[in-house]
Amino acid sequence: MARHPATRQRQRYRFREAQRKLLKEHARNARRPRDQRQDAEKIVISTSDFQAALGRDKEKVFRPLYNLQVVQDIESPLVLGYEVFAQATDAGTLMPLRQRAHDLTGIWLKEILADAGYASALDLFDCAQADVQLYAPYQENDRTEQRRAQRPQRQIPKSEFVWQAQEQVYVCPQGHRLTRISQETRERAEGRTVEVRTYRCPKEHCHQCPLARRCTSSAKGRTIKRNEHEDLIVAHQAKMQTPEAKAIYRKRGQTVELRFADAKAHRGLRRFSGRGLERVRIEVGLCVLAHNLLVVRAAGQRKAADGQNGTSCQDAA
Repeated sequence: MARHPATRQRQRYRFREAQRKLLKEHARNARRPRDQRQDAEKIVISTSDFQAALGRDKEKVFRPLYNLQVVQDIESPLVLGYEVFAQATDAGTLMPLRQRAHDLTGIWLKEILADAGYASALDLFDCAQADVQLYAPYQENDRTEQRRAQRPQRQIPKSEFVWQAQEQVYVCPQGHRLTRISQETRERAEGRTVEVRTYRCPKEHCHQCPLARRCTSSAKGRTIKRNEHEDLIVAHQAKMQTPEAKAIYRKRGQTVELRFADAKAHRGLRRFSGRGLERVRIEVGLCVLAHNLLVVRAAGQRKAADGQNGTSCQDAA
């Protein structure tokens, strides 16, 4: 425990809050379907920073984590928005980050370039509802593409099965129908859920199919899962394969990734100095403010230099 009474009081407060959060997480885990529950021993909360998520950072060190998100216009180096989330992944952060950018600038973003962590089924649904064009790879990045290219294909991909919307069935490459056998509700970030349906081809067809060895190893027949937002997923994947979308998405790595590198190398933002979400947000806000002030100062200096050069040329003429 700390030496000073005030510091010990804060330590006790953090410990009590960590206990409350741990009980809530155990209760939430117990409400999940049996096959989706975590082992109780794996549910842990930091006693020094109960608001933070626990996981491995970029250096593979297990510690309390906060997730920093930044919005930047691809036409300028100014940071237009930022937010900090007490979670290890990007799931469910896209719309809150868009809201935060609107709060700071008064402008609603209509085109967003993001990485694969922002392209979940619910993200695509939210973007469709808000009339936002999202440019992000769906559940894949350069590493996943490399792994797929290196390893042999284990089974005929889902993309070769045709969805018949009117009949609500899939049709396999051999013309057999996969009908729905079950439906489940899966939890996602921020307490949201998504419906997932499972379709199966009758085992008598699979056993006699010439493609059986390439299609499935299950004795019950080939199964396919369909998200309730599957139409949005398919449309998004098709869009991201177009030359126009690929050209737009390439601009992302040339902009926002530079901001993270600048914050780490020039602002020392590799680790947060304080505990708690509020202090972390303040620290990030100060870092963003310093960056934007330097950008404005550099622009003013360039403008002044251009004005002096123009005056000199006019005088000389």
